[in-house]
Amino acid sequence: MGNQGTKLLLTGYRATGKSSAGRMLAERLGLEFVDTDDLIENRAGKCISELVKETGWPGFRSMEKEVLHEVIHSPASAIVACGGGAVLHGNVLGNLPPDCHVVWLRAGVNTIVSRIEADSRSDELRPSLTEASSLRQEVEDVLTEREPLYRKFSRFIIDTDGLEAADTVDALAAIWKQLHSVAKESMPRLS
Repeated sequence: MGNQGTKLLLTGYRATGKSSAGRMLAERLGLEFVDTDDLIENRAGKCISELVKETGWPGFRSMEKEVLHEVIHSPASAIVACGGGAVLHGNVLGNLPPDCHVVWLRAGVNTIVSRIEADSRSDELRPSLTEASSLRQEVEDVLTEREPLYRKFSRFIIDTDGLEAADTVDALAAIWKQLHSVAKESMPRLS
């Protein structure tokens, strides 16, 4: 696959800051910002809740896997906000090119629930993942299933509990800088 640009893949549950912090970081660094959920919606011509209603979660996950693979293997450097379920595609995240680095934006149940409840568009944009009796129960159930996967595939972890988006961006920028200083140090010196 030719030259790959450096990518930070932001993973984590809904409302952990992947899209907002990712967009701000891309602007700061002058890089492309990619939101895989937006790409899926553009490709499908409908919002995720409509897509899931039409194709079920398996249809959505299939499209998500395809989009994730394309983004990872595109040549441009980018900041990528991955859907919360991207970690379910272990065969994609387990075989990343060397310049793709996964950052888990982690938050506790209370933070996630309060952020989702504060977002009036959340329900229309993201359908329920489970048959849980409450939002809190769903978040707990899904985190129990996904946290081992977030941990397995992530090279870096940022706890976003109590952080403003700007703080998360600063932490991500520090990771980006660290990755590029390591890359420069490992390059052969020409005299």
